[in-house]
Amino acid sequence: MFRPAVLLLTLFASSLALAQEGERTAVLETIQKFFTSIETRDRGLLESILVPGSLNISVRELDNGDASFNVRSYEEVIATLTRPGRPALERSWNETVLIQGFIAIVWTPYDFHIDGEFSHCGVDSFQLIKQDNQWLISNSSWTLETKNCPTSPLGAIN
Repeated sequence: MFRPAVLLLTLFASSLALAQEGERTAVLETIQKFFTSIETRDRGLLESILVPGSLNISVRELDNGDASFNVRSYEEVIATLTRPGRPALERSWNETVLIQGFIAIVWTPYDFHIDGEFSHCGVDSFQLIKQDNQWLISNSSWTLETKNCPTSPLGAIN
């Protein structure tokens, strides 16, 4: 009787781990779509992964040590990130993903390049909700750092 119980418990734990890994992958796919929409200036793609009414908040440390905040509405984010401009590339690595039911958080270091040249680095924090079986970004915050940026483990951009 002990063996079947252990077997059932092992199978349950394995299926739970696989389900969580699948959700983690789906969350990170949404984040990658966000980065792709920046690179391609794809308004439709960006709108498909953002919750209407969401906010984007950037934080920059000023020379005097204070913080400067820039808050953008959903409409401003769409307009800013999809307007024509110089080629941009954002890359992230070592993502921390937390999921509980229908909400998720992604915390990840990133680097940002414009015209193939390094621009800045920082940390992205994305909050997501799951709606109609799709992960959507409900809010995002990020730091914009130009000093003391670590070398990306992703290497140089091509």
